Amino acid sequence: MTERYKLMLVDDEPWALTGMEEIIDWEAEGFSIVARCDCGNEALKSALITRPDAVITDIRMPDISGLELIRKLKGMLPEIQCVIVSAYSDFEVAREAIRLSAVHYLLKPLSASDVLEAAAALRKNLSTIERPKEKELPPITTEPSHPVFVTPPVKDAVCYLTLSDTPFYLPAPEGGWRQPVRIGNYTGFLTDYLPEKIPEEVGLSIGIPGCKEPDVMMMTALASLEGGFFFAPAPGKKNFSAFDIQFYLARHMSDEITLSSLAATFYLTETYLCDLFKRQVGESIMNFLRRIRLHYARRLLAQTNLTLREVASRCGYADYSYFGRQFKADTGMTPDLYRKEKRLS
Repeated sequence: MTERYKLMLVDDEPWALTGMEEIIDWEAEGFSIVARCDCGNEALKSALITRPDAVITDIRMPDISGLELIRKLKGMLPEIQCVIVSAYSDFEVAREAIRLSAVHYLLKPLSASDVLEAAAALRKNLSTIERPKEKELPPITTEPSHPVFVTPPVKDAVCYLTLSDTPFYLPAPEGGWRQPVRIGNYTGFLTDYLPEKIPEEVGLSIGIPGCKEPDVMMMTALASLEGGFFFAPAPGKKNFSAFDIQFYLARHMSDEITLSSLAATFYLTETYLCDLFKRQVGESIMNFLRRIRLHYARRLLAQTNLTLREVASRCGYADYSYFGRQFKADTGMTPDLYRKEKRLS
């Protein structure tokens, strides 16, 4: 067997992880185990480096579930093949695993024959996938307070920064330059092309020739990440555009903002301001502001221990009751229920 695929094993129980590794001869089945991970978040970080072809994961783990891990891995590595392991028969879990294109569903305690069957299913699927050979550059690490980026191969090419607080993978077109970066707790890529398919919860900077303004690239990528939006094209520093308004709103979403105050900030009439924004962004200013505030609220609820009123305040809602109504209209659930659901997922 000449083809060998990279396999990741994930289980929060050390004995179960060892059992998965030793129950069959993976080398003989065409797999090399490139990572053994005891939680979902470790698996995501490892996948960014090892880029496995397949993963076998337990369904219940203390940080994120096996299903959530598969969703995130699919965002990073669309062709990855997955097998779910559970300690009991659960039809809903199996159905969701199938919806996520899991190739097999194993029950604990594992049997060698079942695992061999799963390995064969993985191998069959992987054999049909054309795997491009890419030379991955080692990541560069830089500080958020003073980011320093490398110069792209084409010196003045317009470059972009994609950034997230969870690991992700970004495919590159043929001939495209893609440099992995780590900035504090964030990971991402510098590219000399505008990415077409950007995973969820990833921010995209404005384009800067030659990565010459790393501060601007980082600030705009973070604004995009926190607000859940992409910037309208900025025609240049000498020309005012909707980009300027978007960036201002993202940086000041906790402030009380009205159309009149915004127009005064930019020394424009309300009519001109609204027309310009709607034409370039495709939605009204106040709808955009509402959308980024609620996106930021979802992030804060899922990732921090701030009180619900503190979340509302940071997102520009002085009236908590109004915030709750807006949030429920947007998500279908109250802020406290949303937080509980995210903590359980």
